[in-house]
Amino acid sequence: MKPSAHLGFTLVELIFVIVIIGVLTAVAVPKFKNLTDNAKISSELATASSVQSALDAIHGEWITNTCTFDWGNGQDTATLGQDLNASGYPNVLGNSSTDVFNLIFKTNTTDWNKTTTNCPAGVTCYTGPASNPTKGAKLKTPDNAAKPDMNDYWEYNATNGTFNLINK
Repeated sequence: MKPSAHLGFTLVELIFVIVIIGVLTAVAVPKFKNLTDNAKISSELATASSVQSALDAIHGEWITNTCTFDWGNGQDTATLGQDLNASGYPNVLGNSSTDVFNLIFKTNTTDWNKTTTNCPAGVTCYTGPASNPTKGAKLKTPDNAAKPDMNDYWEYNATNGTFNLINK
């Protein structure tokens, strides 16, 4: 007896494989649909956490030092405009409209902006990659969510050194 040689796939086998690939694609695509939005949210939350940590570190340094000292990104309390307020927190986080955290961070943060949109008078507000519509933020989360979306902003309170998400 001569063994039969299998030279290729039948049409039915090829169609079956195509159907399986189609089903897997239909299941996988929705899972990855919001991947960019989730990355922007994670980036914004991580940066906001870093801002709060930097503020706490500066305040702690202010508590332990009763004289002029360097704080944040090489800032000096003796330099005009870079001083800390009476509570030991920076009066401003940055001196640029595009690099808004350059006084407390060593790295560039151009994906954040100062904003006045939806911001109360006399309050310094910021938007990040997930909350800044001009930077492509499209996501809308429930207002009670602790995640930033395109209608939210971050509020810096220099009196008590808080950097909080304000849901709108």
